[in-house]
Amino acid sequence: MAFRLLLLLVGLFLFSHAARAEIVPLSTLGLSGEEENRLSFPIGLSLGYGELLYVADSGNNRVVVFDSSGVVRSRIGFAGSEEGRFLEPTDVAAGEGLHIYVLDWGNERIQVFDRYGQFSEVILSRDQETIGVPAGLEADLFGRVYVADAEEDLVRVFRSFTGEEEFDVGGYGTEPGRFRHPADIAVDRERRIYVADRDNNRVQVFDSLGSFLYQFGSEKGAGRLSAPTGIAVDRFGSVFVADTGNRRVAVYRAGKLQGEVLLAPDGTALEAPRGVAVGEGNRLYISDAESNRVHVYRYRFSSHAR
Repeated sequence: MAFRLLLLLVGLFLFSHAARAEIVPLSTLGLSGEEENRLSFPIGLSLGYGELLYVADSGNNRVVVFDSSGVVRSRIGFAGSEEGRFLEPTDVAAGEGLHIYVLDWGNERIQVFDRYGQFSEVILSRDQETIGVPAGLEADLFGRVYVADAEEDLVRVFRSFTGEEEFDVGGYGTEPGRFRHPADIAVDRERRIYVADRDNNRVQVFDSLGSFLYQFGSEKGAGRLSAPTGIAVDRFGSVFVADTGNRRVAVYRAGKLQGEVLLAPDGTALEAPRGVAVGEGNRLYISDAESNRVHVYRYRFSSHAR
């Protein structure tokens, strides 16, 4: 029994401290092809059914859908305040499978579309006094929608089918469990909630009921973060953070920094990484808003310390 315990502890140590992220650039989306398919200030990203990539194309007031080979398959919405239209959409959540949730930032609401891009309903809005100023969005497989409310410094958790609020997390502050401008949310397979706490320069992690678990990142030192605005988590618990203030995407395991992305596939520096998503085959997607591009990488974790 003691020997098995020792092996377990050694395995946990190696997983947490020895694995290093190795990231290989693959391609860039959004600049080539027909003018109507080009991106303008893309922000939020989400992977949906069939490994389709949904991009909140904020500058063009729409959502653009790419397939796994980088071809534009469809476009959702255009400028306006009517139902099904957007003003500077900043985030999208499509991983739930049946619906596409869009954070319509300029209209201060969350709109829902079916998997074919047809408008369904508005579930939350400032006009209805159901949310304040939405900044980030996520939806899980269990019927929950998570909204980062930058006005109230809260993460609000709703039932996706009714729009009823289950609970909220946070409130203004610097203490563990509180936020200063929560900017984005990710949820893992255990329903743990990861929050990019932008103005506190950290990521906070909560259990499925909103109880604080731990945090990582700071403005200085190892694993530092500066104004993180996007976050994603893969099936193994690796966390990818759009570390916007440091112009990189930082990769963590067990709260420890294991790697970073500083360059686009063409070798130029990232300008303003804002959104991240991870998909099948260890693919990593990064939206670089100011360069009007989405970059694609493949990652893996080495088994040796460096």
